[in-house]
Amino acid sequence: MIPQTENGYNSSKRKIEDRNAAIEEPRRVGEREAKPQTNGDSKVVSSSPQPPPKKRIRYTEPPIWARSVRSKAPLSMSTKTNLKANGKLPLGIYPANQGPPPIKTEMNGNNQLPAPSIRVAPLPNTVKEDPSVILGPWEQSITNTRPQDDISKLVADFLYSHVVSRNDLGELASRGVDIEIEAKLGQIIDKDTNERYILPIDSECVLRANTGLTFRSSMTETQHRTLNEFLNKRVQESYAPNPLPDSKERVKIIYNHRRERDTFYELPQTMYSSLPAAVREQLNSRQRIRVRISHDQKTGQVLAKIIKCRVANLDIYMPKQALDCRISINFEMKFDMDVEDIIAASTSDRQPDRNKDRLSYTQSVYQFDLTQVTQTSNIQAMKEHELEIEVSTAAVREQGQKAAAGSTNEYLALVEGLVSNVRVLARATPFQ
Repeated sequence: MIPQTENGYNSSKRKIEDRNAAIEEPRRVGEREAKPQTNGDSKVVSSSPQPPPKKRIRYTEPPIWARSVRSKAPLSMSTKTNLKANGKLPLGIYPANQGPPPIKTEMNGNNQLPAPSIRVAPLPNTVKEDPSVILGPWEQSITNTRPQDDISKLVADFLYSHVVSRNDLGELASRGVDIEIEAKLGQIIDKDTNERYILPIDSECVLRANTGLTFRSSMTETQHRTLNEFLNKRVQESYAPNPLPDSKERVKIIYNHRRERDTFYELPQTMYSSLPAAVREQLNSRQRIRVRISHDQKTGQVLAKIIKCRVANLDIYMPKQALDCRISINFEMKFDMDVEDIIAASTSDRQPDRNKDRLSYTQSVYQFDLTQVTQTSNIQAMKEHELEIEVSTAAVREQGQKAAAGSTNEYLALVEGLVSNVRVLARATPFQ
């Protein structure tokens, strides 16, 4: 039932003319309007003389002194002209010709994207003011601290358990085994329905391990193209000049375009004993070990020869977004033996080659790999689109060990950066 007021109207509704009314200047504290007092049908006029009320000034837009520093509402041309006449521009306003310089951007495949015209808003890079400036006396909580984000805390614990606190790091390094930390965007799949897993919740959550779910690390071509354009624009923004002297300079994003071909060969069981014990422990009895040899598509040069095995996964369910996330920890071992031996021992039913068209965007300790994978079988060519976000394992290990020792560290900030990048890209992904 719709609530009714005394006049029979919904109190939450406003008339069109009320909503379009001009903004009035607020009255000063203590100022009253002179209104005649009534007693029955007779009007009683106060004996004390009252000056006539001031006529309120009506504005077609909020006056400059009434604007919030956080407001994104654009100023009128007259306001911009008056402000510019003083030789200064207010926060968040700068000439249109001060955009980023043109930078060549690319897409996977043969299509080239023209460099889009972008106006880089400076507000996100400015120093955030204390909320008490607007709210008055204010603290983050009753303890004046902000509780830790649950997702970031669980990811930090996950990485600490499987990367930072390992006691075999020296042995792994001596055997040429690297630990890879990557976050993939995709969908958590219910094996019973082969569809995306659905929970009756409206916010992110970390799923428990061994839930019997699987993860599909792929997206649609439209989603891939949208993220391609999104990341290209971020490259441009990182090289744009600072529009304001007080804004913080962006950390540059380094772009690289690679085209590789991966060939897979099964490792003969006679070579299993040569693997480090830490690697053998991660393999189950039914799992076949493959050696991946990566070549440059143009020159044919061998770029890498590795054996990869999974250590642990952590799934983040994101019901409000088109894609979920899986954070994986893997071993990547360099294969230094003669490739001819495994080629001779391989069977004809080996995994088809994978042609990878990869765009890499590196910022600080994070790398974003947007890859178009084409895999040709005897029946047809299959194309998949993937996005992976890697964080430097060396940085995670260094900051995590400092945290364990009680030294000054930025371990949690490092993990929060990974989670934030996942959220930003997931929210930039369309549903189709």
